[in-house]
Amino acid sequence: MSYAQSIILSTLLFSSCFLALEKIKLAFEINRLHGNNQNLLIEYANFKDLNLKLVTQFHTENSPASIEKDSKEKLGMVKKRAQTILIKINEKD
Repeated sequence: MSYAQSIILSTLLFSSCFLALEKIKLAFEINRLHGNNQNLLIEYANFKDLNLKLVTQFHTENSPASIEKDSKEKLGMVKKRAQTILIKINEKD
């Protein structure tokens, strides 16, 4: 085997080892990114659930019934009753 052939063979051997290690490293990186993606999807679902709860709580606390209840309890406000107005019409017959 000549000197040039041994250089080519060692270069090919080194390249194949390097590429095999890169493939292992990339497979590990893809696996890690897939796990991160799964964690992010779970967190996103949790945030959606929490957002729904907070929006529901916001609308419940700011509803007219809740505001009226708070005004009666905390401020001592009383709802006035409607007054009836009687109109007498004089009949001339």
